[in-house]
Amino acid sequence: MVGTILGVLFGLFLLFLVGQAFWKPLRILLYMGLRLILGCIFLVFVNFATGSLGFSLGVNPASAMTVGFLGLPGLLLLIALKAMTG
Repeated sequence: MVGTILGVLFGLFLLFLVGQAFWKPLRILLYMGLRLILGCIFLVFVNFATGSLGFSLGVNPASAMTVGFLGLPGLLLLIALKAMTG
């Protein structure tokens, strides 16, 4: 009986240690995913707002990450690149 309780407690402790080891990389992936989604939403909003002017930016993972991580400077960078390439 005591051996079973100690075994269960040891298993829970190991589960806790494994969870702690995987939490930080998982948190980084979740952060990157959230930024990607927010950047994509912002690009779609910009395309919707400037669509009547004939201006649009490509909505792809690279541009969404640029806007998601850099914010307004990233958006201005994409606009400048679009203006330079035509």
